[in-house]
Formats: sequence, C-alpha cells, structure tokens
Amino acid sequence: MTRKLSGYVAHKLSGQKGTLRESEGLKEQPAFSGRIMDRITKGTGQELQAEPGNRRPWIGVGLVLASALGFSSSIVIASVMIRQGVGVNTSNAVRFLVATMLLFLCQKAAGRPVALSPRERYAALGLGITVFVMGIGYLGATKYIPVSMAVLIFYTGPIFTLFVSRFTEQEPITIVRLAAAFIAFLGLSFALGIHPLSISEVRGVLSALSGAIGMAAFVTIGSLTIRDVDPQAVNLHSLFGGTVLFLLFLFFGADPARGLTAINLMGLCGSGVAIGFAYVAFYAGLKMIGPVKASMLLNTEPIFTITSAAFILGEKLSYIKFIGAGLVILGIILINCKFAGRPISSRTIAKGIKEE
Repeated sequence: MTRKLSGYVAHKLSGQKGTLRESEGLKEQPAFSGRIMDRITKGTGQELQAEPGNRRPWIGVGLVLASALGFSSSIVIASVMIRQGVGVNTSNAVRFLVATMLLFLCQKAAGRPVALSPRERYAALGLGITVFVMGIGYLGATKYIPVSMAVLIFYTGPIFTLFVSRFTEQEPITIVRLAAAFIAFLGLSFALGIHPLSISEVRGVLSALSGAIGMAAFVTIGSLTIRDVDPQAVNLHSLFGGTVLFLLFLFFGADPARGLTAINLMGLCGSGVAIGFAYVAFYAGLKMIGPVKASMLLNTEPIFTITSAAFILGEKLSYIKFIGAGLVILGIILINCKFAGRPISSRTIAKGIKEE
C-alpha cells in the first residue's frame, strides 16, 4: 500500500533526473513524482536508477507489472474477506503484520540493512501513521462502495501531492498538470455516477479520499525527512509503525477479530504475502528499468484492480463509468509524464526549474 508507498506509491511514484539541453539552456525535467520520490528512493547515497548495461529490461518490466498485480490482488482478497464478515481492523492488522514479517525476512536474506539511524528510524516509524490512514481509508471504503470505485478515488493521491509539493518542493504547477487533475476528477465524477449519493456511498467516498490524502502525506513527508537510505528499510519501518497502530485498534476496538475463521485467516495471510511480494518485486524491477518506467508501469494497478473486481467480486461498470475510469487513469499518467513538468512561462523557468 505504501507504494504508492507507493509508486504510489505509494502508495506507488518514482522518477530520474533529467538532462540539460544545452541548445535551449533549459534543464529537462523528470516526471513530477520522480523528483519527489528521488529523495526517498535512494540506497547508500546513490539513486535507484536502471542498472547500466542491462540487456533484459523485459524482466524488470515483468517484475513491476507483477508488483502492480500484487498490490491489486491484496486489496481484492481483503475486500472478499470483509464481505464475509471480517472487520477492517482485523483485516489490516493481519495483512500488514504478514507483509512486515515477509519484508524483514527478505531484507535479511538479501543481506540488506534493516537498521536506520535514529533520525531516519523515527521518521520512518512516524510514516506508519500515514500507512495506517491509507489502510483504514482504502480498505474501509470497500465496505460502502465497489472496489473499482475505491481504487480510482485512492489513486487521486498523486494529485493531492501535486498541489502540496508546490509549497514544500517548489514544484511548478503547469497547464498540463492542471489539465490532468481536471481530467482525473472529471473521470471520477463519471465513475461515481451522476446521481445523488446515499449516506453509505458518501462514507465510502470520504474514506477512500482519506486514503488518498494519506498516500500524499506519505510521499510528501517522506521526501522531506528521509534521504540517502535503503528504501526497503524505510518501507519496513513504516509498515511496522502502521502495523502497531492496526494491532492497537484491533485489540482496543469494539469488535476485535470479528469474523476471523481459519479460512478467512488464510485469505488475509495471502493478502499480506501479496503486499510483501509487491514491494520486493517493485524495487527489484526498478533497479533494472529505472524509476521513470517503473512508476509509469505501476499505474496499471487500477486496471488490474478493476478487472479483478469484475471477475472475482462480480462488479460491473457501465459504459459511462468505464469511460470515467479511463479518464482517471489518463489523468494520473499525465501527471507522471516527463513533459508535464515543463514550465509554462519564463517566470516559471526562472523559479521552478533548478538543478537537482
């Protein structure tokens, strides 16, 4: 979930430095999400860029697509468990506990660092609050609205990041980005349907929006507080922080472990394994193809989720909602495109473009 945490992030969003175009005297900008996530997707002081001389980029593409499918599978499986009576707190506690344990084992097996310096450790654990908000908001929304709608609302997180980063990272807000935000929200209105929403639907929409805001907070806060550390170690700490909050809400909530049977527990463990696998696959693929391609490929997650929800949960999209879903995905892709970051005026060139 933190892909976006990730890539998203993520909750899921990476890029790489641009090159200086001497003939125009203008520095070519990387994708919007790339300049944000460059600052937290670093390991041992070096950026996570494509490995030089990689002759099998299709493996990296496959890994990132598998990562998107993993994130998608996790939310769909968890939604099935909720429909069988499992509480949101129970679902999130089990899923993220399993994912955290899996990431820890993978870090140890790969010989990668687990510990962080005190400053980064506290910052990464603090990011667990945003992981908690994303988990409660995103999964909680599926109780009231279809999964296909929840994922589209959740994936508006980069749009919130866009406007926040204007003040925190001096990111220029260009015509392309404004148009992309308009297209995404227009598509969202189509996807939700042009009709008055019921109280439960309003709760679902607000819950998914809180998850999207949690995603934006994860990206923004992480980019400002965590630098030059292993991103997997950061994810491990942030997932651990979120898991602690999930467990606290589980044991002190009104309905601890409600609806948790042996079959449901196995399903939730599978959902957690999908999250852990998604993180491992994403960073493995990112090292092969670079952050720009990886972040763009991760935008396939809503497509996988909508498709899975249709086959597994029986959700159906009308033509107008299908068009709306396409507009939302198009808007998110436009925001992440490299050309979307170009300035729209000489003043923007002077103020908004600077050496990374």
